[in-house]
Amino acid sequence: MKKISIEEIHKFKTAKEIFDENKSKEENAYFWIIEFRKFLLENNLAKTGDLFPSKKDISFFLNLSLGTVQNALRSAENEGYFISKQNMGTTISSPDIEKPQKMFSKKDKALIEIKRFLVSNNYLKGELLPTVSKLSEEINASVNTTRLAVLELIQRGVIIKEVHKRNVLLILNTDVKLSDKEKSGSNEIKSKSLSKVLKENVKKYISQNYKTGDKIPPNSFFAKHFNVSTRTIHLCMKELAAEKFIYPKRGSSGTIFTNKGDFEKSNVKEEKISLNYKWENGYKKIINYIIKNNEAGDKTLSIKEFSKKLNLGEGTVKRAVKELIKDGVLYSQKGKYGGLFVVEMPEKTENSYQWLIINPNYFKENML
Repeated sequence: MKKISIEEIHKFKTAKEIFDENKSKEENAYFWIIEFRKFLLENNLAKTGDLFPSKKDISFFLNLSLGTVQNALRSAENEGYFISKQNMGTTISSPDIEKPQKMFSKKDKALIEIKRFLVSNNYLKGELLPTVSKLSEEINASVNTTRLAVLELIQRGVIIKEVHKRNVLLILNTDVKLSDKEKSGSNEIKSKSLSKVLKENVKKYISQNYKTGDKIPPNSFFAKHFNVSTRTIHLCMKELAAEKFIYPKRGSSGTIFTNKGDFEKSNVKEEKISLNYKWENGYKKIINYIIKNNEAGDKTLSIKEFSKKLNLGEGTVKRAVKELIKDGVLYSQKGKYGGLFVVEMPEKTENSYQWLIINPNYFKENML
């Protein structure tokens, strides 16, 4: 596998030479990408499996936004011309080659439903959009799922997020167009969520390739095989461990395939092992603190303050805060008046309710 260098891009036609003024930027970018791929293969400058130039390099060469190039590449990937690999990049493929199964998540469905909502209500470029909570009601999705879909639309350049007097404003950055599949509804998500589909696929793979008592590969292997993130696989493995389909052991012992009932018959000594990353527990604790002590727009505690208040390591808090920023719960601002600000109040988790039930000190402090 080789990576196509930036020099190869400069051997091909520029945007001025190939772009059609009657087509959108995304359509032109898609056509350029397909033609450049064809040029590389026909001139033996690349072969199937080689790494395509980065979105950043293509964006710079074509003088287009990163979001436009990303959308064009995604369309080409859906047609089978490329395959995206986590932590590697985009590799050249062929429509004739069998592709890894592309799973359709709740976020993907929410993203399409938001686009349909914007089109059906005739929203135009520059108009102020409803809040995330209002959008979630309109598309019948959870606030967290809607937030993730909005964040992707922001990354694609479809929506702009602005903070005005501690209020988060969502503004449409471009006129929204629906593809034929999005109009027809053929991309509707099945009743099963991404996690359920993935869990079934992982169970099937393990059952077909391993015997009871065998050590199975690490999570990174399954993430690469099923083309999902390591965290998604980690959550899947937690569920399989809870079902006693697999049994995680400490250190080099790895994870053992137990096949449910066979686990009780085996001689493996069961240990109590936490399957949560430390930052995941920190994430939940910070959310519970925000729900109890803050409102949207408030400046909350710093990383150091959270570390002392919640009795967590600073590294653990940093990672948890990074995820909270990514999920749109917190916003980090540098400078004299900077800090961590609550963008939107998180939903109450089951853990927060459990804490109220099992901790009698809450009632002494707040109810008496």
